[in-house]
Amino acid sequence: MNKFRKKQKRLFAALKALIVFTIVFIFVYIGAQPYIADFNQTLDLVFNYLCDILVIITLVVIFVYYSKYSKCDSFLTSVEYEINDAGYYFTSREESECSDYLNAVYNDLHSNGFAMSKDIEINDFTFDLRAYKKKEFIYTAVIEDLDKNDVVAYLDEVIDDITIKNLKRKGNAVLCFITDKANDDAVELSKTVTPLGKKETVKISICIVEPQSKKVYFRGNEESVCRKLTANYIMNCEIPIKDKFIHKDRLPFQLEFEEQMEHFNLKDFRDGKFYVH
Repeated sequence: MNKFRKKQKRLFAALKALIVFTIVFIFVYIGAQPYIADFNQTLDLVFNYLCDILVIITLVVIFVYYSKYSKCDSFLTSVEYEINDAGYYFTSREESECSDYLNAVYNDLHSNGFAMSKDIEINDFTFDLRAYKKKEFIYTAVIEDLDKNDVVAYLDEVIDDITIKNLKRKGNAVLCFITDKANDDAVELSKTVTPLGKKETVKISICIVEPQSKKVYFRGNEESVCRKLTANYIMNCEIPIKDKFIHKDRLPFQLEFEEQMEHFNLKDFRDGKFYVH
């Protein structure tokens, strides 16, 4: 991935330089055109053709860049956040039992004007808490032993609830699991953010809380509404998150993702053959 990113950055730098040069050249030519025409009509024609050629070359380079890199850029950026994030965070809440932790979250959300629902069922899946305010959503489920299948199944129901039942086309949501134990395969998904829509106008992040260990797994290095919701209401922390709440050492799966991404190539990505989860 690093080699791929370097090539992308070089091409982007060349593209910016070409755009700047073309704009400057055209503006200078427009100002000097009457003088050039008076001096030599042939020279004026040459400069006119040069402007056209520069515009065409710039458009071609823009097309090449965005056709090659635009589709994978969002994917690579998301994976970079996953790889470079701290391994996990610590909640500032004192509650060590899942039920007590859920009640503390409920009270904070309620006092901050969220509309609250307890023990709701979405397609036979029970959420202990759903809170929303305008375009912000927090879904919470208490699961004793959390694994990857739980995360995927509950995420599907959140997507259905937001986009189909509530007909939201813009918004940010946090799917929070409060658990006694989070299995490694579930923790691997804690750094993911699910974007919906062509312009990614709906984003859903995963958060896993282990009250007994005070560990909170989520993507905390990306500035976003989801991070703010998680920090303020799940962890009861302010943004930016203080160092004492951050375990900065990365987890084994992040190192594995980093090694796996070294084999990234555009062809496999376009063919749908490259994935990290």
